[in-house]
Amino acid sequence: MHFPQIADHARGFCTDALAVLVFHLYIDSNEHSVQTSGLNFMPVATLTRDQVVDRILAAFRRYGYEGSSLSRLSEATGLGRSSLYHYFPNGKEDMASAAMGAVGAWFTQHVLSTLNSREVSAIRLQRFAGKLTEYYANGTAPCLMDVFTIGEAGSLFQQHLGARMRALMALLAEVAEQAGVDKVEAAVRAENAVVAIQGSLIVSRALDSNGPFLRMIENFPAILLGPQSTE
Repeated sequence: MHFPQIADHARGFCTDALAVLVFHLYIDSNEHSVQTSGLNFMPVATLTRDQVVDRILAAFRRYGYEGSSLSRLSEATGLGRSSLYHYFPNGKEDMASAAMGAVGAWFTQHVLSTLNSREVSAIRLQRFAGKLTEYYANGTAPCLMDVFTIGEAGSLFQQHLGARMRALMALLAEVAEQAGVDKVEAAVRAENAVVAIQGSLIVSRALDSNGPFLRMIENFPAILLGPQSTE
């Protein structure tokens, strides 16, 4: 019997100094791989909990929170409902929390870490923007926040996601202040920067072109530091 398999590498973005994302899925194309409903599977017995979370995240990205029924989540993971509840006693809400936690951990380690170096602000922001490009697959991967801030998910997770968003803006504002930007102005620019990130992803998807996202990435340091800044 052929079983689906999914790679463990994670991407996407939801923000935060502990932030929210999106995982990029790498599909194993070897002869033992089989695709079902757009999601690949491996024998359930070989799955770790982290791999189960990755599959759940893939389902949320594909179907949204409300569209990810227990049947779809069971299909995505290869686990029966009783097994899903063994991993996640509170059901879909627990699964969503686990998905956000995985995204946040990856984003913190690989993206936010670029802002914590001792390099000048402009270099740190360039590195941050470069990691965003990787994280969002050149603007083609949606942000998990897109599906977790509307409908039922919005009422469940808005406070949590809002706190993460504010944490990211505070971190970006700090980088701008270190380059000499006034504290109040730095806060405004940090908010504008996050709006630019999220907005460019939405516009890129609507136009079926990653051009808006890539232009935002190119101009990202200037959003925070100003066009003439060399710091």
